[in-house]
Amino acid sequence: MDTDIVRRAPFGSNPSVGARGSDTRRRVLAAALEVFGEVAYSEAKVEQITERAGCSRPAFYQYFSSKEEVFWALATELAGEMVDLSDQLGPVTADEAGLATLTAWIDDFMALYEAWAPVFRAFPDATRAERGQLSRSGSVADRAATSLLRAFDLPANAANQRLVSSLLGVLIRCSFYAEAAPAGMSRRPLVLGVARMIHRVLAGPVEGVNFKRGRTRGRRRVSIVAPVEPVPTGGLRARGEQTRRKLLDAGAEVLPDRGFHDARVDDIVAAAGVSHGTFYRYFESKDDFFRVLAEEASGRMIELVERLDLDGSAAELRSWLEEWFDAYEEFGGVISTWQDMRSSPELLAFSEQVAASVFTRLEKLLDQRDFGHPQVASAMFLALLERAPYRVHVLGFSTRQGEIEATLTIIRRGFLGLDGD
Repeated sequence: MDTDIVRRAPFGSNPSVGARGSDTRRRVLAAALEVFGEVAYSEAKVEQITERAGCSRPAFYQYFSSKEEVFWALATELAGEMVDLSDQLGPVTADEAGLATLTAWIDDFMALYEAWAPVFRAFPDATRAERGQLSRSGSVADRAATSLLRAFDLPANAANQRLVSSLLGVLIRCSFYAEAAPAGMSRRPLVLGVARMIHRVLAGPVEGVNFKRGRTRGRRRVSIVAPVEPVPTGGLRARGEQTRRKLLDAGAEVLPDRGFHDARVDDIVAAAGVSHGTFYRYFESKDDFFRVLAEEASGRMIELVERLDLDGSAAELRSWLEEWFDAYEEFGGVISTWQDMRSSPELLAFSEQVAASVFTRLEKLLDQRDFGHPQVASAMFLALLERAPYRVHVLGFSTRQGEIEATLTIIRRGFLGLDGD
């Protein structure tokens, strides 16, 4: 019996839970994990959870006050498992044995992500309503970062802490890619790629261990996905375009706080200071409105990726990252909602097209290196570009300049195999 589980007041004169009650609570948690994996978190209902758990609503409310409380109970369990896994990482040396230790740990991490994928995916939506919970997440990330520093025998200074925290962000995002891959596709190439990249960053590039030069440059042709077609504006006059722009700017402000599902046309027109009729003069629906916002964001990001020069100096790469972070700051609210698109097939298809377009451009760029697998490297690079500004502008886990310096180090050591910063 779980002695720390009690019924919520005022359910019963005896709050203690026996074996039957403990089983009911466990079934509710298991059912919630399934439901969160099938529908967007914002659309999940208590009724769906109780039906899946085979219990009544009154039974549910004996243990949880809401679906939110169920989610945070699941998140607490996940945090415990992540801490346990972090503590299991042994010493990682700069040789093949050390790389093997790190590879096994990353494989276990991706397996843990797969088991808890619904909680990871629902996290942005859940924390949008409860920002105070981010500190709990941050403490778990700090624990994992400390374990990585200890494993590599690196000093726990601020720069190293940011560096390993950024690498963990890449690992989490790559775990999402692995979990979302088509059924039957092995995650092994991504596990190996992430392990070698992290090993290069923290142990230094070691020829014959974490990378092997000599692959023929440009060995394969990569076709670029067709660019996203712009949404026509209908030949608006200057005043009409000004009003349309005002609505789009208002949407870019509303989305970060409310998210796609909870943002309403009411919120957008209120922020823009216009009427509902004015909104529908320019946009058919909220989906149509978001598509235009997403097109603007994706166009800017794709343009920047096309200008990325990995042969540039550290100063030139730093300057490019400044522009990337500027663009994310402007469009980050739009970009961070793309993961909420499961309930809108059209927007989901659009977001996947944008991701594919960026991915193929990165693949073409990284295919020019003389080591590594360009597709795996592209997935990791995309994860880095997604997560670095997200950690600053959404999670608040890092400072802009600190994250830019960490990202620069990861690019030069991890993706280019250059020794030193």
